[in-house]
Amino acid sequence: MRIKTSHLVLPIIAITIYAAIANMHTYGCWTPLTITLLSPVNTTYSMNSVPLTFTVNRETSWIGYCVDDQGTVTIAGNITLSGFLDGEHTVIVYGNDTCGIMSASEMVHFAVDTTPPNITDISQEPPASNVMPEDEVTVTATVTDYVSNVMQVTLNYTNGNGTWSKVDMVNSNGDKWNATIPAFPLGTNVTYILKAEDAVGNGITTEEMGYTYKYPVIPEFSTKVMLSLFMLTTPLAVLLYKKGKNAPSN
Repeated sequence: MRIKTSHLVLPIIAITIYAAIANMHTYGCWTPLTITLLSPVNTTYSMNSVPLTFTVNRETSWIGYCVDDQGTVTIAGNITLSGFLDGEHTVIVYGNDTCGIMSASEMVHFAVDTTPPNITDISQEPPASNVMPEDEVTVTATVTDYVSNVMQVTLNYTNGNGTWSKVDMVNSNGDKWNATIPAFPLGTNVTYILKAEDAVGNGITTEEMGYTYKYPVIPEFSTKVMLSLFMLTTPLAVLLYKKGKNAPSN
């Protein structure tokens, strides 16, 4: 008696389905693999190494991660990622369960900022050569930080008495920051430095950059005196020149 091939199809399919169900039941494949990424998180880090920490809800046969779409790296568990350059980054963790079904964590975006702000274009008004006893001095600087942004800029000054005073600088326009040093008496020598800090705590001072700024407080009448002397000496110089020109030659 011949058995039609078509009569075998349904039993084979049933056996295949039963074997698959039994395999899923044996290895727990009914429950999808869930990968939860705990670190890094969506923030800015002040160091170039970041912990890669994650959890899974059941056994895996393989785990790997991918940073900045640069390819997948196989790992056995939590590790520390290092060597990041300043800027924006992404990371995602992949895993296969014991049935070979792949899952992935959510992609996390984060940033690394290990560089302090940059302080440039420092100027003062009045200029250092012409500060009078009644003058307040306005100090202006350009301060930039393109990863985590500038958090605070301070102006620190001393009049030579051993005590430093601090003034918070104001972000007046774009990257421009300014603050004012009060007036000091005649003969005072003022020294000042600037300090900048970004949102993750990277800080720097102009002193660390190799710059310290100073100015003396000069007499209030010094410019008037110089002008008076110029006005007095100019006619005298002209007179002497004419006299010498008209003198008979030997």
